[in-house]
Amino acid sequence: MLLFLDKIRHNAGFSKIISFFGYFYLAFWNHIFNKVPSYAFRNFVAKHIYGLKLGKSSNIHFGVTLLSPWRIKIGDNCNVQMHCLLDGRGNLIIHNNVDITLGVKIFTEQHNINSANYDTVKKEVVLHDNVVIGSYSLILPGVTVSEGAVIAAGSVVPKDIPEYVMAAGNPAIVKSDRNKEINYKLNFRRPFH
Repeated sequence: MLLFLDKIRHNAGFSKIISFFGYFYLAFWNHIFNKVPSYAFRNFVAKHIYGLKLGKSSNIHFGVTLLSPWRIKIGDNCNVQMHCLLDGRGNLIIHNNVDITLGVKIFTEQHNINSANYDTVKKEVVLHDNVVIGSYSLILPGVTVSEGAVIAAGSVVPKDIPEYVMAAGNPAIVKSDRNKEINYKLNFRRPFH
């Protein structure tokens, strides 16, 4: 049903009606459901009502904003911490054991500033296994963060990041290598988050 609505919303006759109900539908998650202090409730609603693909032992924390959640796939043992924004409009793929820390924003759609009509451009974002995205970082459309990479807090990532490195800054650049021996599995839950 959600994919059908997404396809017909570009039809001029349905556009305004579908947009209204789509935003209304999504507003329940972004303003009500995401604030319920229960992982089980939020995970259930995100998966079964909004079509988010959420792997085993993965968690959506309190206050996470979702855009087009039916186009977001999150693997196993992932952690999406408080006040993050996940944009699925251009497809967002998060592999296994990924830690998306406090306040991270991941966008898959942006405006083309050179377009006469200010059209939008959608580009898929992929986060591979064992990636860590530091607090308040910004991942821009079309970026792939390769396996084991760490993005330092407050970074802006406009281009791909290679595997097992630590990148930081605006724009993010590689600062150092990361240990390739990763043995942990994420399963981070705080009461009432």
